[in-house]
Amino acid sequence: MAGGGRPLLFVTGAKQWRDMASWPPETDRRSLYLHPNQSLSDAAPPADAGPSTFTFNPADPTPTIGGPVLTGKCIVDDTALSERPDVLSFTGPVLEAPIEVMGPPVVELAHQCDNRHADLFVRVLEVDRRGRSHNVTEGYRRLNPASAEELVTVTLREVAHRFVAGSQIRLLIAGGSHPRYARNLGTDENPGTGTELHPAVHSIAHGRDGVSRLLLPISRV
Repeated sequence: MAGGGRPLLFVTGAKQWRDMASWPPETDRRSLYLHPNQSLSDAAPPADAGPSTFTFNPADPTPTIGGPVLTGKCIVDDTALSERPDVLSFTGPVLEAPIEVMGPPVVELAHQCDNRHADLFVRVLEVDRRGRSHNVTEGYRRLNPASAEELVTVTLREVAHRFVAGSQIRLLIAGGSHPRYARNLGTDENPGTGTELHPAVHSIAHGRDGVSRLLLPISRV
């Protein structure tokens, strides 16, 4: 803590320590909408936009790469993760000026799945000028098998990060991050002892069936 009990935090990307009046600070919410062409945009997709789909296979679970792990580096080049067939990747335009995200981003997904036993893993990344992506923050939800909610909200870990000019914001969506989170077997068996494996086909809507978006708390400073 800074003097007088004020929060002192390190802003990644800017590589600066900040003496904050409060945490989280006052921010403006920016919505970035997911489009079926794998882009992120301030504009919502058209009503006739089709869905994006991916399949999570518990026999070959989406791996953990970086993030809040106990061993190894937390912030890593995770470009390979966005290239996996079981991961959806949405990338925004090149930033003309830096922006700072302060607080917990939120992802709203118009989501459906053919298996009621399913998880969602979402991650926000920064893509540098060379096309390499690095993780910034992430969130995870094990969906309630008894719930029929079609708009799934995932709150990500709080972050203080500057996306520099010339970089891009990317959002990844997957059905797991193993072994950080125990893989969902796609059944009601205990994930530690179960033996039956069922894949889950996820669908993310972009048009008349619902819109999906990333909500970023942008610093006003």
